[in-house]
Amino acid sequence: MCSRLAFPSLGGVLTSLVLIVVGLPLIYVLSRAFKLRPTSIAIPKPKKEVALVAVVIVALFLVVFGWEALANVYRLFYEDSRFVVGPFEILWRASLDGVSLFVIVIAMKSTGQKLGSVGIVRNNVGRMLALGLVLSAVFAAVMIFVAGGVAGLSATLVYGFILCIVVGFGEEICWRGYVQTRLVAYVGNLKGLVIASLLFAVVWHFPLEFYLQSGVVLDALAYTLTRLAPGLLFGYLMLKSQNILPSSIFHIFWNWSILLATGSL
Repeated sequence: MCSRLAFPSLGGVLTSLVLIVVGLPLIYVLSRAFKLRPTSIAIPKPKKEVALVAVVIVALFLVVFGWEALANVYRLFYEDSRFVVGPFEILWRASLDGVSLFVIVIAMKSTGQKLGSVGIVRNNVGRMLALGLVLSAVFAAVMIFVAGGVAGLSATLVYGFILCIVVGFGEEICWRGYVQTRLVAYVGNLKGLVIASLLFAVVWHFPLEFYLQSGVVLDALAYTLTRLAPGLLFGYLMLKSQNILPSSIFHIFWNWSILLATGSL
């Protein structure tokens, strides 16, 4: 199992702050430039939906904690880097997201929610694609510039891209499409965005960090909170588009750009 510093470095914390300060205005400007005027996703009976969200979140936490426990036992992901990317790891992660999405589907079916309620819609597909790709290109360029170039071309990049597709769509449907839309409908845009982003960081990523930090809870929480910055960006993009496509694309290339620049996830 790879180990890291007990707490994130000052540079890592500052990077998260810069991402928020620069990323949120950039998303706002680009959404205006692409003339996005989406209709807000309507969530009937938001109080009932939020109560169900709480149950779903507990279920997702148990699922991901179990998955990471198994991954830790068999050392599937933790060799010299965060992930050893190959076909088996893609299948392993796809299984995790498949179970998570199954939980979401059951919850949606129980209250009669349609795909549109999680932002899966066909409106303005071209603009949604363009928005996600432009943001991705900007982030990838910055990452490669900061890293001083591409880490190296290998089969890992191909496997990594497939893995990032699985992660990007799976996490966005769960956390922005399902959880955030319900919270926003109940408590408003700002509170819903912040709460959903915190839950995404803590509930979804704490189990991974818990094992990376050898079971030290405070260290795991410290690293977990560094996931708040990307969560806020993905969530704000969902708010501005009301469509799962831009944030999913951005999420995919966010992760893949890190692999491209550093050689690890």
